Amino acid sequence: MQRKSRLFLSTVLAFSLCTAPMFSAFAQEASPEDTNTQDTSQPDTSADPSSDAADTDTAGSDQEGSPSDIPYEKGTLTDTDYESTWLNLKFTPPSTVIMNTEEEMQSVMQQGQASLSDSTGVELNEDSLSGTVYEMMASSATGFPYVNLVVEDAVMENMNADQYLQTAQQVLDATGQEYTYTDITDTQIGGLDFRVMESTTTINDYQIIQKYCTRRQGEKFVSIILSYTTDTTAEADEILAAFTPLNTDTEAASAE
Repeated sequence: MQRKSRLFLSTVLAFSLCTAPMFSAFAQEASPEDTNTQDTSQPDTSADPSSDAADTDTAGSDQEGSPSDIPYEKGTLTDTDYESTWLNLKFTPPSTVIMNTEEEMQSVMQQGQASLSDSTGVELNEDSLSGTVYEMMASSATGFPYVNLVVEDAVMENMNADQYLQTAQQVLDATGQEYTYTDITDTQIGGLDFRVMESTTTINDYQIIQKYCTRRQGEKFVSIILSYTTDTTAEADEILAAFTPLNTDTEAASAE
């Protein structure tokens, strides 16, 4: 039974790490008509200058001259914490949470590439992964919950966080696994604005909830993906609360 649980956890970990680079692949395959159709679900505020600030905090319109113009630099991962000056974000794991190494993240990701490609028909080759950086992953000593942070290139210039998360739904549905989704809403993590969507599915009699927290910063999408079960919700909330501003004197970069 313990071995079965470890294999199950490894599968879910691999899935959460590998879905992010597939979002861009699916988005690139979408026709302009498909993208426009998704856009129509959002209020048309282009003619109202007063709505620009609201768009920046939610769906993510461009904002020039903001701290998000700072060039991307990968964060620093140690066995005790994670820090990103680019995001002005720090993660200090709770006592029951373990930081995973770069090697462990790569190993888990490689395990998931083949199975995801088989289930969706989209190949995760070197080109599709070249713009994706796995910044950190941490997991509870008991398995769930766990969290990872992924940064990837925005392959479509005008794509915002809501459209990214809508594409995430397409990727998840393409696996053949049955999912339900919440509406996309706002949240703050470590002083940064994110758009958030939750997916729920059942695997091996476990109900798995994955919270996708996404923001566009400059020419990158930043996703914090939190995976947990219905009986580890409190621990999941504790993990998100472990993300804090790296420097409280630094202005947070605006979401676009």
